Amino acid sequence: MTRKAFPLALAALALLLASPAIAKEKFPLELTVKGADDKPLEGAAVLVEATAGEPFKVEGATDKKGRFKTQLPDFARVYKLRVTSTGMSTVEQLLDFPAQGLKSGQPAEVAVAMHVRGPVDVFNEGVQAIQRRDLETGLARFEEATRMKSDFVEAWRALGQLYLAAKRPADALAAADRTLELSATDAAALRDRYDALVELGRTEEAEAGLERLATTDRTPDTARLLFNSGAAAWNAKNAELARKRFGQALDIDPKLYQVHSALAEIHIAEAQETQDEALKKSHLGEAVAEIDKALEIAPRNFKAWDRKIEVLKAMGDSAGVAAAEKRVAELKAAGGS
Repeated sequence: MTRKAFPLALAALALLLASPAIAKEKFPLELTVKGADDKPLEGAAVLVEATAGEPFKVEGATDKKGRFKTQLPDFARVYKLRVTSTGMSTVEQLLDFPAQGLKSGQPAEVAVAMHVRGPVDVFNEGVQAIQRRDLETGLARFEEATRMKSDFVEAWRALGQLYLAAKRPADALAAADRTLELSATDAAALRDRYDALVELGRTEEAEAGLERLATTDRTPDTARLLFNSGAAAWNAKNAELARKRFGQALDIDPKLYQVHSALAEIHIAEAQETQDEALKKSHLGEAVAEIDKALEIAPRNFKAWDRKIEVLKAMGDSAGVAAAEKRVAELKAAGGS
């Protein structure tokens, strides 16, 4: 009998020596969601996710009283709350519990008011999608916004840019035209319209649009478009149009040194095409003058220095070559290359 009772005695001793149970800390969250009529909203989808530390995420839906209750791992972190419901605006906000100084067992009470989803809400959803680099969703939201509000100029403008990014120039042109119907001097729409026409191969219309843009939006962005148009014209051997576009670009942005380098190349090419020595020398002199203007703006542009030296050599200007080479050496000795 004694040997049979011995294991029971050990078990009793183990119970006596065991540490007392520690009450588990609780961090309750009580969310209440109301609709536009200030009534409880049933069936709203809820997502709560920790923004830092050990991963945590909980999902669920509100009950008939618009409530959603859950337990969080702690109140020491910030959580992200997202509430969605069909036909209603999405609510996203941060729950900064550390700033509230909540203690274990003390419910964190959060109230959310949702309103009927309107065109501005849809547009903002599109913006958020673009920020997440989700172009497909962004495009769909902007299209939805324009269906909800046909004169939503910001949405039409955004559509033009996204259609271009999606390689849909015909749609981009339509969106840009609609934007301009609503805002005749919208610079972004004018630029998008020009780009769309170029991609569609409608050159004459594109050039007319660029003329309009040059007088409407005198910004560095327009200057760069004019410069690119001039470069394209020169590649097509249209020196007259190239010079015109380069001149327009400089008129808007005098610091665009690339224009002077491009003009120098036109003079160099024309010097190579003529058999008249006097005319050739004149063209080369004009080329050097343009390169010098570029170097005034960007003195450490060593490609421009190399080109200037080549032209001076072609002119037989040994003194000019020596002076240019000396200046290049000084610039490189001062740092950079």
